[in-house]
Formats: sequence, structure tokens, C-alpha cells
Amino acid sequence: PEFSYTIERGKLREFLLAIEDNNPAYRVDDPPLPPTFPTVFMFWGGGDIGGVLRDLGVEMKNVLHAEQEYEYLAPLHVGDTVTGRTQIADIYSKKGRSGEMQFVELLTEYTNQHGEPVLKDRALIIVRE
Repeated sequence: PEFSYTIERGKLREFLLAIEDNNPAYRVDDPPLPPTFPTVFMFWGGGDIGGVLRDLGVEMKNVLHAEQEYEYLAPLHVGDTVTGRTQIADIYSKKGRSGEMQFVELLTEYTNQHGEPVLKDRALIIVRE
């Protein structure tokens, strides 16, 4: 699925309040984005990881978010519009103490308003049976 998000100064402020980050570097005219700010893109931009998992027949009550990793390919700025495309990168199983677990690796690749690659977002989801 594809979705877009415009980076707004107000959302950046909300995010900084939520993570209790008072760093003065974020209070300049063209502030950098905190490393984990792209989490906002998925939630406020309409990305639907839940929909991807439901399409696989996964019940959300069995889902555990295990890892999140961001690879920056170019700087992001307030005012940029990013477009993300999410795909399933891998699915595999492991046996755990409580039974079989499925691992779903999702890759979301983002481009900016100029079509340039800016970010790769890898998420690992564990599905318990």
C-alpha cells in the first residue's frame, strides 16, 4: 500500500512533547527531525500495517511489534512530503517456549516530493499462534 505524509512543524512539536525531548536544536527555523520521527508517517499518513497483516489472516490480538529500524538515505525537513510504499520483505517461523511464532518483516521505502529515495523503514512483527 502507498501513503503520503507532509512533515508539519506542529506534528514535530507534538512528537517532541510526547518523547519529552527539550533539545534546543529542535527550536530553530529548519530543525532536524528526531531519529524516530518517521514513526509518525505511518500513523498519521495513513499507512496500514494492520491491513497488511489482516490480509495475511493475522489476528491483531496475536501481534507483537519486535523491532523498528530506520535507514536515512537523505535529510528530511519540515515541509517535505514523503510517500511510503510498504511490502512484505520476508516471512519465517521459529519455535518458541510457548509454541510456534511467525515473523513478518515489513519494508517501507519512502521518497520525497521530488521522487528521490529518502528513507527505508524496516519493521519486524511477531505473530504468536
